[in-house]
Amino acid sequence: MKASILLLFLLLLPADFSALADDSPAEGPHLQISSVYGNLEVGRPTSIFVVLQNNASIPKEPDEPGFSKETARSIVALLQSSDDRIKIISGRQNAGLLAAGENATVQFMAQAEGTTQGIYPLQLCLNYSRLSQVTASGGERAPNFVFTYEKASIELPLQAKVVLGPKIELEELKGETFPGTESSLQLFLVNRGDEPALDLQMLGRPSPPFLMVENGKEQASLAPGEGASLSLSVFTDENATSGYYALPCLISYRNGQDKERRNQELAVLIYVGEPPPSLWLYLGAAGLILLLLAGGLWGLRRLMSGRRRLRIIKS
Repeated sequence: MKASILLLFLLLLPADFSALADDSPAEGPHLQISSVYGNLEVGRPTSIFVVLQNNASIPKEPDEPGFSKETARSIVALLQSSDDRIKIISGRQNAGLLAAGENATVQFMAQAEGTTQGIYPLQLCLNYSRLSQVTASGGERAPNFVFTYEKASIELPLQAKVVLGPKIELEELKGETFPGTESSLQLFLVNRGDEPALDLQMLGRPSPPFLMVENGKEQASLAPGEGASLSLSVFTDENATSGYYALPCLISYRNGQDKERRNQELAVLIYVGEPPPSLWLYLGAAGLILLLLAGGLWGLRRLMSGRRRLRIIKS
């Protein structure tokens, strides 16, 4: 349908029609940055999203996007940083065709190293092509049209925010374990970063002398400065000696801008107490006490019997 309308439009043009190339911004694409979202985390590759917008005026009688002077074609975006501490990991990104009034989002990966929290300048370089001229030749009944496109480029400044990101720390551990027993522990975790940690989970992994670990099913979402209590149970080797041992735990969460979960290793120091006295020791002690009591009663009876015989003899 649109192709038919375009063909009708071209047939109605005079035979000597020649669309003049106009380099003025008024008739070309007006590419600009509509918004930027996603923060760069120190020491971690993170995504930054740039929303491009073609702010050119929409024609009253729009043609096919590929035949409109306001359309930017074959857009290629490249993010650059003049600060050596911010490394742009991803290369050129294709944004395709952008007609007047339309938006497109390009995603880049970058990593901030050795920087502090703050705002840092970046540059977005855009290369694209635009329709510059339409030339008609031939007769009115069989016109021949030639579309001429030219390459263009533009550099747009933008700003990126560098943050610490979520930082999960163990603030308090309640409970201890003993050799040969299963013990329940409560871990209070706190987000010391400046970004939220969503759907946080903890997974403890067996490591000597902790032979088995049963993880709780709690999930928590921690804003910066917030904490939550998570539980786990550990079974300790009966031959373990008293002291502190590290239990490796995996903390996983989402940071709010990524769909994929992130992982953080955390070593939890757990105290293994002195082994409790065995049941046989309790039984042995109880038997000894009973034996002593029995001996005492037997001695008391002998003493009483001796006194009775002494009285009989005297009488």
